Amino acid sequence: MSYQINLGQWKSVFVVPSSVVDQHIKIASESQLKVLLYLLRHAEDKVDEDNLSQALRLSKDEIANAVNFWIERELLMIHEDTLIPAKSADQPTPGVLCNTPVEQPKKPHTTISRARRPDSAFVAKLLKEDPYLAGILEEAQTVLKKPLSPGDTATLVMLYDTFGLPCEVIALLLNYLAENGNANMRAVERTGIRWADNGIKTVEDAEAEIERMTSSKIAWGRVSSLLGIRNVGNPTKSQLEHADRWLNTWRFCDEMITEAYERCVNTKGEYNIRYINAILQKWNEKDIRSLDQLKEEEENDARKKSRAKKGRSNPKGSVFSVENASFDVSKYENNSLFDD
Repeated sequence: MSYQINLGQWKSVFVVPSSVVDQHIKIASESQLKVLLYLLRHAEDKVDEDNLSQALRLSKDEIANAVNFWIERELLMIHEDTLIPAKSADQPTPGVLCNTPVEQPKKPHTTISRARRPDSAFVAKLLKEDPYLAGILEEAQTVLKKPLSPGDTATLVMLYDTFGLPCEVIALLLNYLAENGNANMRAVERTGIRWADNGIKTVEDAEAEIERMTSSKIAWGRVSSLLGIRNVGNPTKSQLEHADRWLNTWRFCDEMITEAYERCVNTKGEYNIRYINAILQKWNEKDIRSLDQLKEEEENDARKKSRAKKGRSNPKGSVFSVENASFDVSKYENNSLFDD
C-alpha cells in the first residue's frame, strides 16, 4: 500500500523571517509588506522595478521607499548592486532578491509620520482590559507633572500597543526624560519610537540604553566645555555621537581634543565637528594618545619627507644622477667629444 499527501497550495511555500511579524508588522505599510513578500517569493528570479510595479500596481517611488524600509530595519542589504538578506555580504550570495540597484537612504527613516494614534474608543477599551496600562498612565501624570490630554494618552497607548513597548519600559523612559529636563510628550514619542525601532523592549535593554545615553550626554558636556561651545537647547544627535566616540570609544584626553579643534579652526577658519572627527580618527588609527606622541610622529614624518625630497634631486648638485639616468653615463664619459 502506498501513501501520498495531497498538499495542494502548500506544495509551494517560501520563508518569511519571524521578525517581520514579531517586530515590524505593526508599523509596516501595505505596500512595504507587498514588496517584501513578492521579493521573497521570487528570490531566485531576476526582478526589477518594472516587474514589481506591474505585478503590485505600485509606483517606482513606492517600491523604492518599501525596499529602503526593509534595509533600514536590517532585514535586507545592498551588496554589489543587488539585494540580499542582511548580514550575508561576506558569504556567498544565497539568492538575489532584486537585481536593480537601490539607492541607500541618505537620512534615517522616521516612523513618526506614519504612526497613527488610536482613537478614543479603542483607548477606553484597552484601558478597561489592561489595568497595568492604566497604572502607567497615572504614573505618567505624576512624572510629567500635569494631567494627560487625550492626545497624550493616545501617544502612550500607541507606544504600548502599536510599537510594542512594555509598560515598565515606558515607565523607565518617562523617568529618564523627566530627570534630564526633557519630559514633554514630543520627546517621549520620538524616543519611544526610536527604542522600538532599535528593538529595545526589555527592562535590561532599556537600562543599558539609558546608561549609554547618559554617558553620551556627559561626554558632550565635557567636549562642549573644552571647545567653548554653548548649546541652545539640547545637543544634537551628531554632537552626542561624536563626543561619545572621542571620549568613550577612542579614549582621547582633553589636550588631544583641544588640539584637534585648534587645527580645525586654523585650517577651515571655523568649527567643523566632522573635520575634528577626521583628525581624531587619523590619530586613533595611529594610536597617538598624547601631544608628545603627536610631536614625535610629525617630526618623523617631516624627516621622511625631507629624505624623499633629497632622493628625488641630485645630492651632488649635478643635473642628473646615475641611478635616475635614462642612458649609460659611463659610456658617455668614455666617449668624449674630443676623442677622434
